[in-house]
Amino acid sequence: MVCSVHPHHGVYLERVPGVNAPAARSVTRPPGGSEPDQPGCYCWLHAIQRTSHSPAGQKMSHRESLQLLDLPWDDVVFQHIFPYLNVEDLCCLREVSKGFQKLFIDYMSTCKKLDLSDCTMTNQYFQKILVIKCKLKALLLANCQWLSLDCWKAIIQHQSDLQHISTANSSDVDIQTLEQFFCKFSRLKVVELDKMELLTDVGLHHLATNCTHIETLSVAGCWKLTDSGLKKVVNHCLKLKLLNIQNCPRVTEKYLCSLCVRGIHVISSCSVAYMVKRRKQVNYLGINIQI
Repeated sequence: MVCSVHPHHGVYLERVPGVNAPAARSVTRPPGGSEPDQPGCYCWLHAIQRTSHSPAGQKMSHRESLQLLDLPWDDVVFQHIFPYLNVEDLCCLREVSKGFQKLFIDYMSTCKKLDLSDCTMTNQYFQKILVIKCKLKALLLANCQWLSLDCWKAIIQHQSDLQHISTANSSDVDIQTLEQFFCKFSRLKVVELDKMELLTDVGLHHLATNCTHIETLSVAGCWKLTDSGLKKVVNHCLKLKLLNIQNCPRVTEKYLCSLCVRGIHVISSCSVAYMVKRRKQVNYLGINIQI
């Protein structure tokens, strides 16, 4: 099945002999350009060429076409067609007609994971997607400079079961909103807040207090963090397995080594194993330091 989108003619899906369908994608990506300006465009599914018999018994071949809306939505469209399209394609479909708008809304309501990383969409468009009330478990927003305070509030308002959030290298958010976010999503397991310059130990205290199921925490480039904030997380989040604290200069080598001893995999600017080794070597010289 080969999928292609034309801005003026809709989406065409055609089975080509000898061409295998691509691997299904559970992650969708966002629109980067303008939406189609042709509301009258249409969408067809080109079926495999079939052979039928004429009334006289003679064979004749022809190509049949079906409208996409004629196919079973849950069993065919959502399972075997839409997973191959990105969000930009789906948004183009939404503008075709009320029927396609309903199709788009129904599909988005079934999505559990939405990847909008590296997109150039507007915060207004993002809020429009969440108004559909997707019941997401994973929301990836890395490198989204358009991610505004209103977007954070929309997430808090319309979502309820997030377990994975990534806002790495995106716009900052104030501590009050971050506190509301952590209070709302207490079942978070993976949190990626890389390069959030406004994140302080206070923010980590809110995270540790509310989100005790955290297994992976990435705060690389959050230069205001210290040992105090990380201690709060480690002491409350007993399931923590991976901690990324690259480029966090206020976190001490002594504390990083203690995390390694506790069995937490630490990603830092300097190898923790090397730090532990050199501290042991210093001890051999008769200078006792904690490892």
